[in-house]
Amino acid sequence: MSQPSGSEPVAAATGGVRRARVVVIGAGAIGLAVALQLRRAGVDDVVVVDRNASPGMGSTSRANGGVRAQFTTPVNITFSQFTIEKLRELDRLTRNQVGFRAVGYLFLTGTDAGEIALRRSWELQRSLGVDVQWLSAPEVIQVAPFVKVDGLSAATFCADDGIIDPHGVVSALWAECRRLGTTFLLDTEVLHVAGGEPVCVRTTSGDIDTEFVVNAAGPFARELAAQAGVNLPVTSRRRNLACTEAVAGLPAAIPMCVDNDTGVLIRREGAGVLVGFSDPADPPSMDTAFDPAFLDAIAARVGNRFPFLEDVPISSRKCWAGLYPETSDHHAIIDAAPATPWFIHCAGFGGHGIMHSLAAGQAVTELITTGRCTTFDLHPLRLSRFAEPGSVVETAVL
Repeated sequence: MSQPSGSEPVAAATGGVRRARVVVIGAGAIGLAVALQLRRAGVDDVVVVDRNASPGMGSTSRANGGVRAQFTTPVNITFSQFTIEKLRELDRLTRNQVGFRAVGYLFLTGTDAGEIALRRSWELQRSLGVDVQWLSAPEVIQVAPFVKVDGLSAATFCADDGIIDPHGVVSALWAECRRLGTTFLLDTEVLHVAGGEPVCVRTTSGDIDTEFVVNAAGPFARELAAQAGVNLPVTSRRRNLACTEAVAGLPAAIPMCVDNDTGVLIRREGAGVLVGFSDPADPPSMDTAFDPAFLDAIAARVGNRFPFLEDVPISSRKCWAGLYPETSDHHAIIDAAPATPWFIHCAGFGGHGIMHSLAAGQAVTELITTGRCTTFDLHPLRLSRFAEPGSVVETAVL
């Protein structure tokens, strides 16, 4: 991965204390997108702090790479629409560094309840301008001839959805941030965040006085929020991915195919096929070691819609795991607690960080520059919702 190298000194310091308008904590896709949108809006002195030696070495580096607008709630759909368009623009700007490929997403179900849920989602997506098609079994075969359609009740397909290269996204965002003058403090731990006039971020590279802090720390967001006395209900869970050995006779480009009934998803990965499955019963974890039991779970499920993979061996060199920092309703949090209005939390994306990154960056930018977001309705992402009844749950969680 070709990336700019090194950190840069932070804005002018007085008495050994650095100063910045905004400190973004976390240099994954979310933190980078926040920094980029802030600089695009003309916000000066943006500093990004990350514990790793390079941006994108946390959850972003372990991402599946899918981007889709086929969600089940308006806020997630609109976040995807905005970000996918911005990723397309960034791909053109960087001569395909993002690696965007519009291979489409295909959702499949074979149950009556699944059909009802899929139709409800399809109608919502269409109402918001997503060009998603309702497919019959013969039409599914045209899009994905390897899918088993016996007993299929319903399917939806959006050709504008697709896949990106997570490493390429990081490289492109990082390069744009640096081009616009963003400062990075890498290999740097945040020791404490404290309010006051000014707000102080204490790090292993020294203190930074600032006006705003953005919590884009992904799996570590809850821990970071607690430093300022904020209870951020974000819990991480391990998610595994595995790739098969080469599969003969399969088209070079296939849609991201999702079996809603088993939770199994597949897409092309080189000469083989990437296979994923997220077990909702998995306990909270910060473990990123691949779980061998995942292979048994996949073996028991993959034949439901993708029987051509049942006898294809898994490549032991291409199995990995990452973390989904999740909330209970599978929506992110973009908000500040009333007692700490200077501390904006942008976390809990649950595996959707890249595909919602630039929308999140835009939302945070508007909160900082104007005090409110007008591009998106952030009400569903408010921090206070967890203490209120009637939470709306995102169900298209892969």
